[in-house]
Order: sequence, then C-alpha cells, then structure tokens
Amino acid sequence: MKSDILLRALELANQGISVVPVATDGSKRPGIASWKEFQERRPTTDELMRWFSAAEGVGVICGKVSGNLEMLELEGRAVADKMHLEIKELAISANLGHIWDRLNNGYVEMTPSGGLHWLYRIDGEVPGNTKLARRPGENGGIDVLAETRGEGGFVIVAPTNGTCHPSGGKWEMLAGSPASIPTLTVAERNELHRLFMTFDAIPKQDVITEQIKQKSEGLTPGDDYNAKVTWDQILEPLGWKKIRTDSDGTVKWCRPGKDFGISATSNYAGTDKFYVFSSSTIFEPHRSYSKFAVFSLVEHQGDFSAAAKALRSLGYGQPRAELGTLEVHSPSLVQLHNEEGEVVESSWIPKPIVETELADEPPPSMLRREDGNCLLYAGKINAIFGESESGKTWLALEAIRQELEKNNIVFYIDFEDSARGILNRLKTMRVPTEKFKFFRYANPDTDLEAGIGELMRTEIMAYLPTLIVVDGVNAAMNLLGLDLEKNKDATEFSRRVLKPLRIGGAGILTIDHVTKSKDNRGNYAIGAQAKRADIDGAAFAVSVAMPFGRGIDGALDITCTKDRPGFVRAICPDAKTVGVANLRSLPDGGISVSISGGTVVISNAEQRMEQVSHFLEAHGYEMNFNDIKRKLREEGNGMGSDMVKMALDALVGRGDISVRNQG
Repeated sequence: MKSDILLRALELANQGISVVPVATDGSKRPGIASWKEFQERRPTTDELMRWFSAAEGVGVICGKVSGNLEMLELEGRAVADKMHLEIKELAISANLGHIWDRLNNGYVEMTPSGGLHWLYRIDGEVPGNTKLARRPGENGGIDVLAETRGEGGFVIVAPTNGTCHPSGGKWEMLAGSPASIPTLTVAERNELHRLFMTFDAIPKQDVITEQIKQKSEGLTPGDDYNAKVTWDQILEPLGWKKIRTDSDGTVKWCRPGKDFGISATSNYAGTDKFYVFSSSTIFEPHRSYSKFAVFSLVEHQGDFSAAAKALRSLGYGQPRAELGTLEVHSPSLVQLHNEEGEVVESSWIPKPIVETELADEPPPSMLRREDGNCLLYAGKINAIFGESESGKTWLALEAIRQELEKNNIVFYIDFEDSARGILNRLKTMRVPTEKFKFFRYANPDTDLEAGIGELMRTEIMAYLPTLIVVDGVNAAMNLLGLDLEKNKDATEFSRRVLKPLRIGGAGILTIDHVTKSKDNRGNYAIGAQAKRADIDGAAFAVSVAMPFGRGIDGALDITCTKDRPGFVRAICPDAKTVGVANLRSLPDGGISVSISGGTVVISNAEQRMEQVSHFLEAHGYEMNFNDIKRKLREEGNGMGSDMVKMALDALVGRGDISVRNQG
C-alpha cells in the first residue's frame, strides 16, 4: 500500500474535495473508467480505500463539488522565464501583495515539468477552464503560459509520482496543505487573474491590422496626435493611475475609482496601444486602442471623422501633397481613405493573383463515408437541410463525432436546441467524456452586438476548430431581425455570420429546414435563393428512408444538391445520390451512425422478414408479439411494431409460422 498517496487522498477528502486516482499510463487522466459522476458527488470512504490501496497518484476535481475549488497553473516554461517573480513584483506594485501572500501560504506545489499549481476556493460560482496567458509557439502553435482548471476540471496533485507522468517525474508540495487552502472573493480572484493576463503575448488582430496597413503619404491628424501625445497626458487627467513601468516599456494602469489591481496596459510589446482588461470603464475590454481612438471615444463619442476634424483645427496633421497635383489619368494616386485619413483597400478593385490562389482545390476532408470518401469541405460553407425530424442533426453530429475522435476542436453555435440536448446525443453516440474538452458550445439569445464578432475571431484563432456547426439558420436570421424570404437579408446573414467564421480555415456546416410541401420545396431550404448561392462547399438534402427511434434501427437518404468544387458529385453514381446514413440502435441503448455510399443499402421488407424468420427458428419456442419485438431489439435487430407485424403476417401467409390466439 502506498501510504502517502492514500493519506493525501483521505486528507483532501476530509477537506470536502472530490478525489479520484490517476491513470498510470502517462496520459494524465483519471484512473477510473467513468469519473463524470464525481464531478457532482464526492467518493465514499469505501471507494477511496479501494481505489488508493495501490494507486500511484491523486487527482482532484475542481468546481462546486469540491467547495468551489479552482486551480491556477503557471507552466514550467513560464517559471523558467522567471514569470512568477515578475508577477510577485507586479502584485506588490498593484497593492495586491496581500492576495499574493495568501495564495502562496495556502497550497502550492511543483509539477514534473517545473510548473506551479495554486489551489484556492472562491466565494462564488467557479467558471470553466480558462487560458490566461499564451504566446506564439513553434510551427504555428500556441504555448500556454498560465491557465486555470475550473468547474469539472481534473487536476493531478502531490505526491503523485512514477508512471502517472510521461517523464516519470513527480508532483511535490512547496507550501501549505489541503487544510490551508485559502478562499478568495470573486473580486480578489479576478484581480489575481489580471496579473497573469498581462503576460499574454498572442498578437492582437487589431494591432496586426494596424502594423500592415498601408499609410497615406500625408500625415493624418490621427497619426500626428499618436506621435506627439503621451499616454500619461491622455490617461492621468481621466483619473487613471500608473502602477509601474516594466523594463520593456510596458506600463500597467489602474482604472479610475480604484487604488489597487491592474486594469489596463499601454505600449505592450512596443505597440504603443492601450489594452483594457476591466469591464468597468468606458472602453471595451480585451481590445486595443490607439491614442487617437481614445481621444475619439472620450471627446467625440467614437466619431472618428469629428475627432480628425477637431485635431486638424488644433494644428495636427498636414495636407496630402498629392491632392494639389492629382491628374485624372494617374490612377495610382487615386486612393480610398477611412475617417482617420488612412489608406484602405476595397474588395471591388481587381488585384494580382497570389500563389496560394493558384493551388489546387482541396477535396472534402470531413464526414467520412464507410468507403473512406468525405463529404464536407474545410474552409468552405457546407449545408445540410431537411424536414423537421428528418435526422439532419444526427448527420451533423456524426461529423462532430469523427472530428472529436481525431482530437480536433469543434464549435457548435446552436439556435434551436440546448447544450444538454446536444451533449446527450453525442453521449448516446458513445463519444468518450474526455473528448468533450475539444467541444465548445454557444446558444446565442441576443443580436450580434458590436465587439462580438471580434471576440469570436479571437476564439477561433486561439482554438483553430476544424468544424463550426451553425444549427438553425432560420432561427438565427429571425434573432438578427433578418427576413428569410429576402435575398438581401440572406446575403447579409452570410456576410455577418457565416463568412467570418472561416478565418481559421474551419469548415462551416449549417443546418436548415425545408418546407413540408415537396411540390414547392426546390433544391434547398426555406427562404431566399441567396441562402443557397452563398454555399461554396457542398449542400445535402436529408430525408427519412426508414423511420427510427429508441431501440429501432433506421436510415436516411442523402442527396447532393450543390457541390461547387465537384469532388462529392464525383463519388455519386448519378452525380447526386450520396448514399444512406444507417442509424443502428445498440443493445446498450447507444446509437451508431454510418454512411454507406452510392446506392441504397437499407433493410427492405423482405430482409426484415428473413431476420424475423431466422430469429424465431433460432429460439424455437412460442413467444408473444411483445416478447418477439423486445428480444429482437436486445439482439441488435430493433424495428418498429409495424415492421415486426408486417414480417410476422408475411411469414404466416407463407405458412412458415402459425399463430395461436389466447382468450
């Protein structure tokens, strides 16, 4: 018995923490087959004694089940860069030294990679896992520097050792114990996290856009103002307090009305931008501002044109020299400018073809058929549509299941169902619980307000999903106040919602409804023709070939109605019949979905009759109707009552079986 492991497990449990063993294969996952229930209840003493009698590692589950426990981690690469020492100095400068001291006197441990774990409780609801600081990594990757484990998150703790980590290293206590885990207020926890967030080094999109933007030859009022005015001159009159200036020129600021904490930075990484963390100011959080942008917002309510005119009247900027000599036949001097006077480009103007545009169109890479051919295109808008309860969502979920199986990130933007409904279906399809860490879900209930698009682009570039599903196009358009029947509104929906989602190369899959009238349906969904025109991948019509339900096998016909790149039609025998999605009811209550290609291969009436005949022959004794239906389902041959009755009537008609009426 590994007494230190057992004693630590019991000690943690005694402090009201949900404890589970750690797998010994180096995967850093829980060492029990199913641990989800322990996200909602703590193990019993008997369970702990059985698990930890020979365990090599201790894991805890964060969140409500453990008294609102959260873990804050600084990765080994960050510790090696002395970031923990910089955070300590920053905490002291920001009058947060008392929080830092409580954290480091409570529970601190070192991981096998040299990182640090802090455990603490919150006097409020614990959010999910959060990445606080990252930086660009090798080969286009992203290195995480600091992150949390929140609600339902799993954490390995000391004195875990041996084969629980790929390196064979161990987790070691540095300070405190389970009994001294501190409790922070939500406000204290947020201030603590902002300290770590100031070290996030992922380039911000607006900063990159500014850096690569072509400038006009004349000096604009905005550029002149940016160059001549300091952040001290702008922010201090507004009540902002300078906390400290780092060696690299980054300045940390505390917002008006506060005497502690970090609310914003300026000149991070030499950008000369103002980046705000706090949501309690006039500035939008997690967005960068130039000096001119701050002036425009503060003095002119965000009106850049009025701000530029005001600055010009104060002597900022200079006229563009070429305006006095512009000739009609000199198109190179004709430029578009925004309200700040900066040169901008237009998608209307033809440009030279770049090398990437000459590359061959890639074939579809998602939603694999049994023959290995795929149906959905990456980087393009694809669509599945059908009547209500036609099974179209099951087809989309199969695409998701396949991506999660490959450890690819999937985003699901749902306008029709709920997180519980979608996750329950995925669990029914036997998606392992540990795969849900690759699944991110949204259920929008408000208009697409200013700033949401930028936040979405940031999330996409941070996680780089391979598939983004938009479930319920009609409901989404209604939410945004767009008319389903107007081509203009359909194009607007694509411009505002669908096309921006492709920024990271993800395949977009929309799920949409068709009218119930087959005569008026056409070859796409309800609404304007422009909904179909904006699909640059493949579109599929789904219909029920054989009804299905709990314990009943079924099948869906899949037809290709649009395929701009042409790869999908090439694998259809008639350029449109994709095949059949077979939904099989498993004996354990699960569902499997497989897509057979080309021709319809569902069980017809004759095949069903043969299945029932072989079943009765194999059992060889008298059964009533309900027993036959139940045992068929238990043996993996589930079918509806009408189908069973049809098969039995046919066998009676052939004289193969007889019926004895009871009464």
